[in-house]
Amino acid sequence: MLSRTASVGFSAIMGIDMATTQDFVNWVCGPNLRPEYLLYVFRSMQPEFRRLTMGSTHQTIYMPDVGTFSTPIPTIHEQDKIVEFVRSHVRRIDALIRKKERLIELLQVKRAALITQAVTKGIDPNAPMKESDVGWLGNIPAQWEIKRLWHLTPLDRPIMYGIVLPGPNVDDGVPIVKGGDVSSERLRPDKLSRTTVDIESRYVRSRLRGGDLVYAIRGSIGDVAVIPNELEGANLTQDAARIAFTRAIYGRWLLQALRSEAIFAQLESGAQGATIRGINIRDLKRAWIPVPPRPEQQAIANFLERETTKIEELMHKIREAIDHLKELRMTLTFAAVSGKIDVREKAA
Repeated sequence: MLSRTASVGFSAIMGIDMATTQDFVNWVCGPNLRPEYLLYVFRSMQPEFRRLTMGSTHQTIYMPDVGTFSTPIPTIHEQDKIVEFVRSHVRRIDALIRKKERLIELLQVKRAALITQAVTKGIDPNAPMKESDVGWLGNIPAQWEIKRLWHLTPLDRPIMYGIVLPGPNVDDGVPIVKGGDVSSERLRPDKLSRTTVDIESRYVRSRLRGGDLVYAIRGSIGDVAVIPNELEGANLTQDAARIAFTRAIYGRWLLQALRSEAIFAQLESGAQGATIRGINIRDLKRAWIPVPPRPEQQAIANFLERETTKIEELMHKIREAIDHLKELRMTLTFAAVSGKIDVREKAA
């Protein structure tokens, strides 16, 4: 069974009677073809599937192209040997991939704990502490204050979301930031959708400036990023909130503070929606933020950027290793099903 939609190329053996939609192509194997062998054939064809896919939002392989697929069919005995060989080697590769994915999870936990510790307790272990009077926060450094997030923003540029109905994308329009765009990789003029000048002009109050923070309040809630200068004058949709800040606030520190689990936990508890979760803008404005003096904000930001960069570089290397293992898995599978590896000799 081969999906024709977003997961083009993924194939699976179904061990039960079932019906499929038009998004799937189904193969029923005859007496001279093992389903497991055909499964490995399809998994070795990922590059070919990607070459044949059409469409941007809804990827599809069309039936005339499906009809061009061809593969060598060895004897049943040889198919069984190939399946046995591939299964054995793939199992080992998958075990290595799982270990590396687990390592990434542990590094993500470490990064999150590092951020939360620094933005709630500071980076000086000898600093005198005081009770914060906020139950979940506990003690904070004596010189820090506890403020609602909206107290950190200028009166003329409050926390707010943007365009409710931006309409279809237009090539020469104004860039708009959606909830799914809140990342440094996505916040680029060539990556964003655009709305018409007429629609955007009704939402002047939510326009963005370089250095502003944007916070995803629907969908991937909790993502936060800095608006680059090249997006000066862009706007938001209702899925993201703009967070400007006063001169008393160091923006790179506030970015880290909003990434902390302690701050996010306040907002996640009130998130609503089954299919697409959302944060109430009022809850975002009222989130408690432990605020150090500005020089300490800068020191915390510098520390976290330095330390989290080390972790992220390590995660990048691990992801590269995972990609190499997946490529090895596909190459080995292709070599076995195409006869480039004689599995009879390997078995012996």
